Amino acid sequence: MSFSLSRREWLRASGLLTAGLTVGQIEPSSAATPDELTQVSFVDEFELASPPEMPKLRARLLANENPLGIAPSAKEAIIKAADSGNRYAFSEFGQLKQLIATDEGVSADTIMMSPGSSDILMAAADYYAKGGGTILTSAITYDDLLSRAEKFGAKIVALPMKKDFTFDLEAIKAKLTPDVKLVYIVNPNNPTGTILPTAELEAFCREVSPKVPVFIDEAYIDFYEPAERPKLGKLVAEGKNVILARTFSKIHGFAGLRLGYAIAQPEVLKALKPYTNGEFAVSITTLMAGIASYKDKEWQNHCRAENAKARTYTTKALADMGYEVIPSSANFILFPIRMKGKTFSNQMFANGIGIQAREFDGQPFCRVSVGTMDEMAMFIDSFKKVVG
Repeated sequence: MSFSLSRREWLRASGLLTAGLTVGQIEPSSAATPDELTQVSFVDEFELASPPEMPKLRARLLANENPLGIAPSAKEAIIKAADSGNRYAFSEFGQLKQLIATDEGVSADTIMMSPGSSDILMAAADYYAKGGGTILTSAITYDDLLSRAEKFGAKIVALPMKKDFTFDLEAIKAKLTPDVKLVYIVNPNNPTGTILPTAELEAFCREVSPKVPVFIDEAYIDFYEPAERPKLGKLVAEGKNVILARTFSKIHGFAGLRLGYAIAQPEVLKALKPYTNGEFAVSITTLMAGIASYKDKEWQNHCRAENAKARTYTTKALADMGYEVIPSSANFILFPIRMKGKTFSNQMFANGIGIQAREFDGQPFCRVSVGTMDEMAMFIDSFKKVVG
């Protein structure tokens, strides 16, 4: 590709402000060198502003949601579970944990449920930021854990990504010191959509985890083809200090229902638990829907196939217009645009298309979530009108 995402963090997110959304501003670190970002504040995910409301959209392509919704089997489970809405879930947690444990090759005591994976990320940020220390990662990546940990006293060292926009694992290994308390990896990565080779990531975890915990945010892992999906749970089964964070918010469509889980050593989960809202933060209706959805491989395959089809269509349409898209293995696409991010975003929103526009290293980018085929056709049509 002719452009380069290296050296610096996202400088700003633009265009959502006038659309009723707010985005975290970036403050570049004065300590950052050309090869290393220290004490980085990455771009926060957008938040709904108050009191302005979300603008009416024809295509909501800004939050990496599943446009197909939840599985019909999950809907049925919610309806059935509604009669138990006056009760707390108890044994039902064990049902879902056992399903996950069987698939991942781990024991059920290495699994902790949560309301989405955000609870796990925040707990890890709080726990590993205690007393200071360093968290190692690569820039650019999803920053919720990082920004929270920084607020609680951790030093964030974010090394440049490789030219293929994946985490530079060799560079991270070279920066390991006694002060490093956690290594943070997102795979597939957000916002680039890139993935690490499974063998490379597994070898990295085997080498590094005996020295320092390796936290891997796998929010988009379900968009891998099942046969290609890394099974890093086996590292946990082997006793390695690896923490995997998963969510039902993406392929399962539970963004509003809130369900996720962590896989890690039992003693690690015990240490993180006081920093979470606890498993009882998951409602019985959500939990029963999660059990049904987890079993529904047919629906997951359908969502995965539809996502791949719409992603391929959009990538090709952009390429045909001369735009270079970073190859994505998730349910969103990142590519550079040729106009100011805020201007671009405002005009896309004016056309009823919700996207995210951000700037990195002086280059504006668009991150668009993958919607239905009809929504992506609307996106491409509006994109052509906006860019001329």
